[in-house]
Amino acid sequence: MEKMFKRTLVGAAVATAALAGSVQAKPATESVDLYGQVALAVWQFGEDKIGGGDAPLKLENESRFGLRGSKDLARGPLLIWQMEGGNVGDDGGNSGLGVRDTFVGFEFEDAGKIRIGRMLTPLYQIVDWPYSGQRAGAIFDWGGDVIGGARYDRQSNMVRYDSANLGGFTFNLAAGRGTESDKDSNFYGAGAHFTTGGLTIHGGVEVGEGRSVSDFDTAYNNWLNQNPGSSITDDLTGISAKSDTFAAILGFEYYINDFGVYAAYKMEEAEYEDISIADSNEDLSELNGTEISQDSYSIGLVYSGVENWNFKLNYAANLEADLNSTEVKGTEDYIVSAQAMYFLDDSALTYFRPYMISKDDSDSEFGWGLGVEYYF
Repeated sequence: MEKMFKRTLVGAAVATAALAGSVQAKPATESVDLYGQVALAVWQFGEDKIGGGDAPLKLENESRFGLRGSKDLARGPLLIWQMEGGNVGDDGGNSGLGVRDTFVGFEFEDAGKIRIGRMLTPLYQIVDWPYSGQRAGAIFDWGGDVIGGARYDRQSNMVRYDSANLGGFTFNLAAGRGTESDKDSNFYGAGAHFTTGGLTIHGGVEVGEGRSVSDFDTAYNNWLNQNPGSSITDDLTGISAKSDTFAAILGFEYYINDFGVYAAYKMEEAEYEDISIADSNEDLSELNGTEISQDSYSIGLVYSGVENWNFKLNYAANLEADLNSTEVKGTEDYIVSAQAMYFLDDSALTYFRPYMISKDDSDSEFGWGLGVEYYF
């Protein structure tokens, strides 16, 4: 028995060595690209339109790096992969490798590519650029009033397909987890793009289900204000819900010589169910079916006729949100932002970005940013 046991161990060791030896690692210097940016800016956010008072100067550190590569497999298609870290930020807490786009996939000749991992959704890729640049994202991206949000930006547990260029037309399809911890929460999205000459048209749509919403109190208070006959008390806090969401965007970019113009219109909505309060017997069933929707738009002008300079002017606005088909006063806001960018090199630039945000034509916030970026 002892001899048999020893023979088994020896056999397992030999098999393990043989298996390990069958995979030949490619030298990193031949197959891996290191890329990233060193990007720092000083921002003066002026008067805080939410909390009041003057905001101090803030250093915004968006420096980060990533690794990416590809391998033309001997018995398979082109393997593509990427691992990207997050921005350093103030304390480096979110800069771990994998915080941004991190995936593995395959690219097929004349048939596009398919990836799985953490990536931008097709719709958010349109929202993000160019329509949220130059601080316009404070309104057009993360500044809306749909409680809990109506779309995602960068999600893990996603499968995404990007088509090849079909005579100027490309499209993207994606599906994945919505709320990461909930197996019943998922999203489905698509994007389409068409380029002809200097014109590019973008369109995107995204549907979500079972999204966890932990900050439903604002929606509840607004709902109560619109429904004074409600039997629900008005001092409840900690309301949670699940939401089914829908978002869509349509936009364009047009560039001719040194001039450019771009614009986009975005719609977002959410319907809330399973509304409840932890450790409470309060019946909130009459709130189920609450709907919030809001439309937004972004318009920008570009001029690059001065050597090594680029100038932009942007206007973005959120229209009044609708709560159960009734307009909610005080939810309109807009931003006017500008940019003067100077290219220090093909891979380095510096910029100045002033802006003004107005909330319901009453409160205004003025601020500016001064930054430098180097790409490698």
